[in-house]
Amino acid sequence: MNGPQVQALAPAIFLSCAAVVELFFRLPFLAQVEAVNSGAMRALGVVRSPRISDHWKEKVLPRYAGRILRASLGLGGLLLVCAAVFTGVWVLTAWWPAGGWREALGALDRGDVQWWLLGAGIAWAVVRSRLGRRDEPDSDYSASSQMLHRLALGSEGMRTLSDDIDRRLAGKRASGIEVKRPVYVTALARAGTTVLLEALYAGGQYASLTYRAMPFVMAPWAWGAVSRPRRARSQDLRERAHGDRLKISVDSPEAFEEVFWTTWAGRTTRDVDGLRPAGAPDEAVLARYRNYVQRILARDAGNGPVRRYLCKNNNNLLRIPWLLEAFPDACIITPFRDPADHVQSLLRQHRRFLERHDQDPFSGEYMNWLGHHEFGRNFLPFKLGEGVVPSTPRDLLAPDYWVHYWTTVYRYMLEHHGQQVTWFDYDRFCREPRGVLEELEDRLDLEQGSLQGFAGQVSAPGRAPDPEVQEAVSDACREVHQALRAQA
Repeated sequence: MNGPQVQALAPAIFLSCAAVVELFFRLPFLAQVEAVNSGAMRALGVVRSPRISDHWKEKVLPRYAGRILRASLGLGGLLLVCAAVFTGVWVLTAWWPAGGWREALGALDRGDVQWWLLGAGIAWAVVRSRLGRRDEPDSDYSASSQMLHRLALGSEGMRTLSDDIDRRLAGKRASGIEVKRPVYVTALARAGTTVLLEALYAGGQYASLTYRAMPFVMAPWAWGAVSRPRRARSQDLRERAHGDRLKISVDSPEAFEEVFWTTWAGRTTRDVDGLRPAGAPDEAVLARYRNYVQRILARDAGNGPVRRYLCKNNNNLLRIPWLLEAFPDACIITPFRDPADHVQSLLRQHRRFLERHDQDPFSGEYMNWLGHHEFGRNFLPFKLGEGVVPSTPRDLLAPDYWVHYWTTVYRYMLEHHGQQVTWFDYDRFCREPRGVLEELEDRLDLEQGSLQGFAGQVSAPGRAPDPEVQEAVSDACREVHQALRAQA
């Protein structure tokens, strides 16, 4: 088919593709794909499990087969709807320029028309996703980006599948890497963990998960190979969602490792009303975790020598024995700060994320997928003592709750892991950044002066605590703070 004929069919090409793209945005395609995937992964888990008897497998597997069949039929039905709509729109709009409905259908067999259809479909999908983002001004993610994140992060089956595929692709290039002296930053949220993470990462000695890892966090090797070529692009810094003056880019490190633990060991910590300590380490999960870290290091090694692993994850407070079992030479750093400043920050962020989650429901889903339950509608406390589960949501709007929570968490850490972690006085860090960074270099066996370049970026908290917060700080809370300072 020559140029003029394709040009004559341009309206039909555009309208047909636009109709299918609009259907894809509106019909529950991803839900049906996830239903098929979830049923298949559950069935596979039953088949592989040595704990389930053959008799029980014979009873359970037909049920999963039925679920997979229903979901597959549903997905097939959606595809038939799209095919019918595409064909109908194409025939109605192409029959006249093509010279009849038979000729219009015959044109679909031509390679040049198929290429134009593919290009038009992709172009309209991009335009449509941007239009969708304008319709949702409170969201940081377009409609297409939200769908991709739901597929990659919202589906447990997709996460496990991504992990398995990535392990096979990385192979010996990852498994041969020795993980030496990894560093973990873990504490109660708003303790200064992000600033400490940025300071360590800026020294150039560590590899860590960055925003480039999103949304395929479970495939650091393969996705790293795909995203790496984009490093040449300009790095636009923007303030993160916390509104705390910290600027981030796609190459900034962040707490994404919890996606791994949620996928493979979520049941060890997750309760309906909170997060509990993980208990005894599971060696099978730890074997997977070691390989996961190796893949992150192997991906980063594509840019030079193998570096040390660096991770920030507040939820790691619940699994310190797991980390030390996985890597006995690991250094676990736990920041703390003045309780009045800390409580003020926790309370302010909780209120901020309540409003954010109301305005942008996707942001709440996104935080759940990442295992971030520190604030907002999806808040889940660390169940490390009595009284940390709020009786009503209104409890979280008063400083008294956060004072008790702070005291309970840090007292537990002192009593159970006081000698296993390196205590980091964030307030002293703000007052004496160069001296503290020098001590960190020595503690972590880093090259002298490697962290000093970050000292100029350290500043004190932006505002003093409210009188209400200061009055809420109890004697017990201050005693815990003094004990922390004594060990820092």
